[in-house]
Amino acid sequence: MSAAPMTPDQVLAVVQSAVATVLELDPDSVGRETRFRADLQADSLALVEIVEIVEETLAPLARSGFHIDDEDLDALTTVGEAVDYAVSRL
Repeated sequence: MSAAPMTPDQVLAVVQSAVATVLELDPDSVGRETRFRADLQADSLALVEIVEIVEETLAPLARSGFHIDDEDLDALTTVGEAVDYAVSRL
């Protein structure tokens, strides 16, 4: 029996936590409209670290694992886009 899919709000909390951990921020300061590069000044290394945390957290919950493709990462400019991407793949 598989676990119930995560809601967008639950995935948002995962992404907020990952961003907060990597960039040493308050998770509540990170919203759906927050832009990774423009608002958070996240560089490529920080983005990779954020992705790794999100993948590790969500992989056990997905039917066949969870991975963010490198080519898709460039298109994810906001936290909300990342959340929507993740929800669509769970």
